[in-house]
Amino acid sequence: MIGRPVKVRGLALLLSLIAANCSSLFSQNSQVGPAAPSDQVSLSVIVVRTPEEGQEILERLRKGENFAQLARENSIDPTAEAGGYLGKFSPSALRSELRDALRGVGPGQISPVAHIPSGYAILKVADDDRPKTEAPSDRSLPFAATGTVKFSPDVSGLVEAEAALSQFSKPEDWNQSPRTICDMRKQSLAKATASVQAFLAPANEKAIQGRDPFDVMQAHYALAQLYAYQAEMEPAVEQYQEAYRVALAEVPAGVPMMEEALGVIYLHKSEMENEVYHAPGRKCIFPMRPGDAFLKTSDSQNAVKYFLKYLDRKPEEIEVKWLLNLAYMTLGEYPAQVPAKYLIPPSTFESREDVGRFVDVAAQAGLDSFSMAGGVIVDDFENNGRFDVVTSSFDSCGSMHFFHNNGDGTFTDQMKKAGLSDQVGGLNILQADYNNDGCTDILVLRGGWELPQRKSLLRNNCNGTFTDVTKASGLADPATSTQSAVWADINNDGLLDLMVVNENSPAQLFLNKGDGTFEDISVQSHINRTAFSKGVTAADYDNDGYVDFYVSNLSGPNFLYHNNHDNTFTEVAAEAGVAGPARGFATWFFDYDNDGYPDLFVTSYFVSLEESAKTYLGIPHNATTLKLFRNMGDGTFRDVTVEVGLDKVFMPMGANFGDIDNDGFLDIYLGTGNPSYASLIPNVLLRNHDGKYFVDVTTSSGTGELHKGHGIAFADLDNQGDEDIVAEVGGATPSDSHALRVFQNPGHGNDWISLKLVGVKSNRGAIGSRIKVTAENEGSGTRSIYRTVGSGGSFGASPLEQHIGLGKSARILEIEIWWPASNTHQTFSDVGKNQFLEIKEFASSYSKRNRTPYQLGGANTKTAALTPQSSDGQMAAHSGARN
Repeated sequence: MIGRPVKVRGLALLLSLIAANCSSLFSQNSQVGPAAPSDQVSLSVIVVRTPEEGQEILERLRKGENFAQLARENSIDPTAEAGGYLGKFSPSALRSELRDALRGVGPGQISPVAHIPSGYAILKVADDDRPKTEAPSDRSLPFAATGTVKFSPDVSGLVEAEAALSQFSKPEDWNQSPRTICDMRKQSLAKATASVQAFLAPANEKAIQGRDPFDVMQAHYALAQLYAYQAEMEPAVEQYQEAYRVALAEVPAGVPMMEEALGVIYLHKSEMENEVYHAPGRKCIFPMRPGDAFLKTSDSQNAVKYFLKYLDRKPEEIEVKWLLNLAYMTLGEYPAQVPAKYLIPPSTFESREDVGRFVDVAAQAGLDSFSMAGGVIVDDFENNGRFDVVTSSFDSCGSMHFFHNNGDGTFTDQMKKAGLSDQVGGLNILQADYNNDGCTDILVLRGGWELPQRKSLLRNNCNGTFTDVTKASGLADPATSTQSAVWADINNDGLLDLMVVNENSPAQLFLNKGDGTFEDISVQSHINRTAFSKGVTAADYDNDGYVDFYVSNLSGPNFLYHNNHDNTFTEVAAEAGVAGPARGFATWFFDYDNDGYPDLFVTSYFVSLEESAKTYLGIPHNATTLKLFRNMGDGTFRDVTVEVGLDKVFMPMGANFGDIDNDGFLDIYLGTGNPSYASLIPNVLLRNHDGKYFVDVTTSSGTGELHKGHGIAFADLDNQGDEDIVAEVGGATPSDSHALRVFQNPGHGNDWISLKLVGVKSNRGAIGSRIKVTAENEGSGTRSIYRTVGSGGSFGASPLEQHIGLGKSARILEIEIWWPASNTHQTFSDVGKNQFLEIKEFASSYSKRNRTPYQLGGANTKTAALTPQSSDGQMAAHSGARN
């Protein structure tokens, strides 16, 4: 079981784990079409977390124990409650790993253990006593081949590194200490590398000669992957070449996939040689311009060579065509030198609209983080009226960073001063003032995609430092695998509660007791469903005064939890029309059309470069697209994805929303990718047109960072009245670390207002409070703009202070605030535009906040509309202000 010491079972087991991933390199790319119903068999499944658990369950089954009972007691899959019954399948419609496991398995028999993304699976083919009823269709999603979706090959070493950590002997409670997790990661990786090196050493040559050539090829590939994970590119390339040599000589089926892998690794090496990751500039803004071509070209030339070899065999492969065109871009030879039959024309990437060029100013501003995948928060942690930037890292040994805002357009990393040096790891972070002391705290989430690890609750000491209070607060146990949580006041008592969604373990709901501790009410609240959950968001979707939750799941249907007003919830996703998409990831509520009802956005996530490329090429998808559900105001939603132009596939991970042009309508920025170095697909900026449709403006805006996009935040970092985009960029391996991006908004000349709300009876940070701004635009009449206080998307955190665009030539007629705990309204009339305001619950007046505009990078700037207010910053509200 997870949490107890795990013993290494020797080189054979480690190699089999590593080889399992290698075989998926070759098998996942086979395209599988629908099968004839006559081929279908009834299947049941048990999924567990570790290979040891899988072997233990398999032995118990072989000794005659009941499959259904073991599934109920041990399976982490949602089918557990039904004894593991999955439904009827044609084997050809299953994931490749499961197809392989089922070969030769007849009725009443069980398969060997198969490694799938959600764990380790054992299948049983039903005999004559199989269930007579059909299983819900959603149960099959984690196991299905998903039509003809081509999954990208894993060229990264992440799976091998995770297998090594899984197998490594660990002390008790190892996952309660971030530093111990770091040590285990380093030791297990070194041991795994040494084990495979020993297997392939010249001294073992005779034993290797007696092995199946496929096994030898896999071993070379596994060692290449481990080197590639650690950024040791020269030995990695040597081992990929050795695997290719074996394939050419004795494993012909492996030749095309090894050619693609070699093209990918050479392209990745070329990027590293040309400092693309440390100093990206414009070199990884897609599409690359000829003037940004690489200076060192030999590795890119090798990438072109291997991609062309692959395409000679399979000329219609979209994924490799995409990578070939990209490799030519790095050489400065796109489009002229790309063979015509493989060319993707430049017009494919053009934006239909020009929103001005966003320029990356991270380095000039001192925001010089270099990190693996991670989270980001932008907020005022020091209560000085300036937005600081905090980041985390998926790197088990990578510390958080705390970038203090110097007030002149520059930032200084004060990680050690803030007491965050030992806060290593953490894929996502989010902020809230959980104890209502007026200082914003931080929650760190760990274990996403990995073994369970504990969270960290970091209390802001109101003096620029933080204290880890996780154990004292009651949030440390049990450790879970998670990257998503949301703060919300579920019972309107003015205390922020916490919902955490996990991967293959029950979701958790922690009730804030008001004394710095939390009570786990997951079971009695009825939110403790088990799923592979990747996102959670909160909003009062039916405007009944109580906050509800939406959970996005990578496998199976999503959940909408309606608040019953008594600390319990009812799951209503199917009735409300929001159970999809089948492979959910990032999600949020936002009022995209400004009708006063929170709508719901949820991304799909397929590890397929081909499916994303189809979006640009205008080819129909086989994967599920993004989803936008419009709130109908009656407790239900309508899928408007197609009519608003979001029927696209982008492989999004980190994502958030903001208003890039201050028109009052919320836009979307998606951070894209997956762990493979083949995943070179740009981040995406989608502009909202008056709440009617969205337009891709990535190319015109210059925000199409090619590498892995994770935490995303929108914030007015320079006090110039428009929102910049902060993007944590970096992959899941040390070799894929990347510099932070800060895309400065060029400005669009529209008006705005910025509101910081301070709760008195409601929670201090005003999370869940609703804002309605009624404005008049010259020549366009009167309209209302709606916002709910929160940090935005489920991966990346914008400031709780709300920046609201007003459009051109605007006049604010009225600002109305609704406070959840007191259920009161405040209204202020004829408020001036283009200013920063603070509004306290119950107050009859508001305060102007003194904010001096500056240029990110340090140079002072001028903006007439932002003349600083007097030092006391106070101004009575206009007559007519009321509670």
